[in-house]
Parts: sequence; C-alpha cells; structure tokens
Amino acid sequence: MRHLLAIAVLCILAVLRPDHVEPQTGDLVAQGRQALDADRPDDAIALFEKAVAVDPKNPSALAWLGSAQVRKAARIGGMEAAGWVKRGFDTMDEAVERFPDAFVVYVVRGITATRVPDLFRKADVAVKDLRTVVAMKDAQPQAVPDGVMPAVYLNLGLAFKKTGQPGAARAAWEKAKALYPAAPEAAAMDKELRGL
Repeated sequence: MRHLLAIAVLCILAVLRPDHVEPQTGDLVAQGRQALDADRPDDAIALFEKAVAVDPKNPSALAWLGSAQVRKAARIGGMEAAGWVKRGFDTMDEAVERFPDAFVVYVVRGITATRVPDLFRKADVAVKDLRTVVAMKDAQPQAVPDGVMPAVYLNLGLAFKKTGQPGAARAAWEKAKALYPAAPEAAAMDKELRGL
C-alpha cells in the first residue's frame, strides 16, 4: 500500500513539475545574476548550469551562463582565461542560434562582447547584437523592456567607439539620453560624450 501511495505522490509531482519550472528557473537566473554582480563567477556558473538543466528552453539561463563563463576568465588569467572566453562565447552563440527571437540573448552577448579586451575582437559582434536589440525595440516596443535599453545604448556606443565609429557612438548616446534622460547610465554616457 505504501508503495502505491509513494508512486501516486511521484506521479502527482511529475504532473505538477512543469508548472513550477519557469519560476524555479527564474529564481536560479536571478540568483546567478546576483552572484555575478557580487563578482562570484564560479557560483554564478553553477546556478546558471542548474537553471539550464531545469529548463533547457530558457534563453536567459543559457545566455547568462555564457556571460558568466567569460567573466570567470578575468579571475584566471593566461591561456586558460582565453579558453573560458571561447567557451563563454560558444555558449552565448548557441543561445542566439537556439533563441533568435529572444532579445535577452543579444543583450547579454552584446554587452559581454563590448566588455572583453580588444584582443578577442568581439566589438563587431557587440555592434551587431546591440543594433539587433534596438531594431527589435523599434519594431515591437513591448518586446523589449525599457529598463534594458539605456545599458544597450551605452554599450552600443562603446562598441561603436571600439570599431572606430565615433559619430555612430555619439548618435547612440545622444539618442539614449533623449529617450531615457533619468537612466543611471546617463552619467556614463555624458562622460563618454565629453571624451569623444
């Protein structure tokens, strides 16, 4: 009798589990991002890997896993660091291939590409990805939250600057300041504009 009860409970849990996947995955992604913000890339990688295992169809989990792998490189240095950067971009490339309609994969890869040293030659990827986010926002404003756009424009300008396009950088920052004047990123854009 106890075996039947145990089987019944497991069946109920198996049926209920899909409803709980997204919130659990979202919590893991949020915890992973907090770990990244606290400069704990190893903890972030573990959380994002778990989130991907729980819900392989979550674009945020996969994209942020790649970003965390790239961030780990800064802690290691040397040739092993280059391996982590490659691994991270491979993961983010997979996220973009699997989820081409999800703005988050372009935001995460684009901003990460802007922040890696120039020797990795990712500035063109950053420009392409962040322009894609701007185009998605222009085409369907509700598809991309306003809250991410100041960071998108800040990093798009930085990527333009890295690729030798100061005029495009200025245009991106000025557009962002006009659209989002109260954004926390506005001060960084002002500083960059003064430096052009």
